[in-house]
Amino acid sequence: MLRVPKNYNYVKRESIMAMYMLMAKYSPAAMKGIVETGSDREAAARAAVEAAGGKLHGFYGMLGQEYGLAMIVEAPGHAEYIGALVPAISSGTFESWRSIPLYSWADMTKALKIAKKVQAVYKPPGR
Repeated sequence: MLRVPKNYNYVKRESIMAMYMLMAKYSPAAMKGIVETGSDREAAARAAVEAAGGKLHGFYGMLGQEYGLAMIVEAPGHAEYIGALVPAISSGTFESWRSIPLYSWADMTKALKIAKKVQAVYKPPGR
């Protein structure tokens, strides 16, 4: 089971860090390279994420799924997260990938308060 750390929304440099899940499928060429060299992809992912100012919370394989890799990444924002991924994506490491922003229940609680304010002024089309 995927476990998100309890403190994943901690304050760093007075800003909230964002959480993301990357699901990816290695390209055939990348898989061949991993098999031939035994390359430690978790270490490579950790180095990339940390170089962008983030933290790798999890690096998991997934059996029998469309994507064979899941990573849980904490980053200061979208730019840092994207910056950590672009080298792997642009090098052809992944045949396909999907990125999912994650949120906590604390985020949902805050969003529900905001939604109540918006609901007071929002008018659906045609009303």
